[in-house]
Amino acid sequence: MYNLNNVYKSYDKEKTFVIHNLSVSFNQGDFIAIIGKSGSGKTTLLNILSTIDLPDRGLYVFNDQNLNKMSLNDLALFRNKHIGVVFQEYNLIPEYTVRQNILLPTVFLKMKQTNTLDEIVEKLGIAHLLDKKAKLLSGGEQQRVAVARAIINKPSLVLADEPTGNLDPENAEQLYEMLKDINHTGTTVIIVTHNMAMAERFNTIYDLKSGQLHKLK
Repeated sequence: MYNLNNVYKSYDKEKTFVIHNLSVSFNQGDFIAIIGKSGSGKTTLLNILSTIDLPDRGLYVFNDQNLNKMSLNDLALFRNKHIGVVFQEYNLIPEYTVRQNILLPTVFLKMKQTNTLDEIVEKLGIAHLLDKKAKLLSGGEQQRVAVARAIINKPSLVLADEPTGNLDPENAEQLYEMLKDINHTGTTVIIVTHNMAMAERFNTIYDLKSGQLHKLK
């Protein structure tokens, strides 16, 4: 279970809080969409949930483990083991092959994921791209590689930032099906999106307004 307790986050000296006294709990296996206007703090919240960023005040707790008290090195190891992130712009390394990009998270855990890699790329339909450089991929292909990289370590939490924002309807539908399949394995999936039609297909919807989450569904 992931818990945010009375979390605040600002990015200016005046302490104008983007996230304001936010408390919420996410259970293992949740399938959640977070909506909100541009500038409402959706990406900020995702960065906090992913531990890429830390709250100014408040607690972030995972199964009674206080993440705020971890060193940066321990936090990086925790993130790499437990959390997969699908970035809006994919963040692939252009000169790396698809295989190298997907396996990058395994390097830090010193794990071999050959069987997992084969299974994932077959399911995502990118097995034929493994030796192709990321810079030569289409947007839809990059998206699938980004998803594969996010789940290669079998994280308990997958976060996706506007995952359908750069996709056509066909690829957007494929991505949704990927996320649903991941969720069916027991992984918690949380996306932030402007696409209300997409959000409606998730089990739970939150609206981020005035720095707080409001449950819509």
